[in-house]
Amino acid sequence: MLEILAVVISGVVTFATRVVFLVDKRVRPPKRVVRYLPLIGPAVLAAIAVPGILAPRGALTWYDSVPAVLAAVVSWGLWRWSRQTWVGLLGGLVTWWAVLAVLAALGVTR
Repeated sequence: MLEILAVVISGVVTFATRVVFLVDKRVRPPKRVVRYLPLIGPAVLAAIAVPGILAPRGALTWYDSVPAVLAAVVSWGLWRWSRQTWVGLLGGLVTWWAVLAVLAALGVTR
């Protein structure tokens, strides 16, 4: 019961601290907070993506991690070169499939 109460109180406090800036236009976040707001999006994206790239099945293994990391690097490089999202996605997928095919041909298994 104590855990549920802690989660509910945390949710209420989190909601209140975020909604106060929407309800009253006179209330502004401190300048120190405003300075870091543009960094929140990339930080959240990294927190979601990096574990999925490094440990796709929840554990670090050569068979799962190496193709994912190589595909992510190729995808990023192609996107930076072409500035086209679909080029990066397609290149990353082809790289991932190719590395998996090479590992399978070499007889590397999970």
